[in-house]
Amino acid sequence: MTEQRAPALAANYRHDDPDAWDVARAVAGDARAFTDLVERLEVRVYRFILRQVSAVTAAEDLTQDTFLEVYRNLHRFQGASKFSTWVMGIALNISRNYRTRAPERRYQFQSDDVLERQSAAGPTPHAQAQINEAARAVQRGLDDLPDDLREALVLVSLEGMSYEQAAEMLGVPVGTAKNRVFRARRMLRDILRDQGRDDFLDPETP
Repeated sequence: MTEQRAPALAANYRHDDPDAWDVARAVAGDARAFTDLVERLEVRVYRFILRQVSAVTAAEDLTQDTFLEVYRNLHRFQGASKFSTWVMGIALNISRNYRTRAPERRYQFQSDDVLERQSAAGPTPHAQAQINEAARAVQRGLDDLPDDLREALVLVSLEGMSYEQAAEMLGVPVGTAKNRVFRARRMLRDILRDQGRDDFLDPETP
């Protein structure tokens, strides 16, 4: 049954979506295909949520909630966007709901070992320490940004989305997304300057 339905389903999805075939198989009932999708995207989703809520345990729980929501709504995926973009949209909504319920999350911070796992390995312990300190400084700065500015900045500058993709996910015009990213970079640079670490972001870079 899966082999019969999957090709027809995949034909409705974007041809440049690397997840299209596994999504089609999952919608057709292949449990292994859904597991493959989760394994492929869970680290990206976790890191995205962690930047939004700055609490390790909450990020882990919200990542699980995200994929439960993905599973429940898999049949609703139409393929207009890439599957990963659709999943990140669900993660964004779940993060927003959490922030509404738990505004105190701004004052929680992730532990050094989590930051170390997130950062790229440096060639020396000294280099790794610098990477970790940079990650801590940027995360503190992100925590101080207004929610709408942080979301736009994370999507464009950290997730690598285009302004068009970010605007679609945020439900705003492209010009608004660009403006939010610009304002976020400028505000983040001011925050980092106060910490003596203003060399990480250039607010003038589009």
